[in-house]
Amino acid sequence: MDTNDDPVSRAERALYDIQELADSTAEHHPYWALLYNCSQISKTILEKWNDDLTEEDLSEIRWMISELENSCNKLKNKVDQDSKDK
Repeated sequence: MDTNDDPVSRAERALYDIQELADSTAEHHPYWALLYNCSQISKTILEKWNDDLTEEDLSEIRWMISELENSCNKLKNKVDQDSKDK
C-alpha cells in the first residue's frame, strides 16, 4: 500500500480541510472553538499515530478538552437563555 494513501494519511489530508475552515472562521462564530479544538486534538493524535504521546502532548490535549467544555457550557447557556426568552 502506498504510504500516502494509508488511512492515517487520508485522515490527515481530510483534517487539513477542517483546519482550514476553523482557521478561516471568525472567532466570534458560536462553533469556532469547538471546531478548532477538536481539529487540534485530532491533528496531534494523527501526528503521533505510530508513536507515543508525550506528557506535553497530553497536557495540551487536556487543555483543549477544557476549552471544549467551556465552549459547550457557553452554547448551553445560550440555548437555555433563548428558551427562556421564548
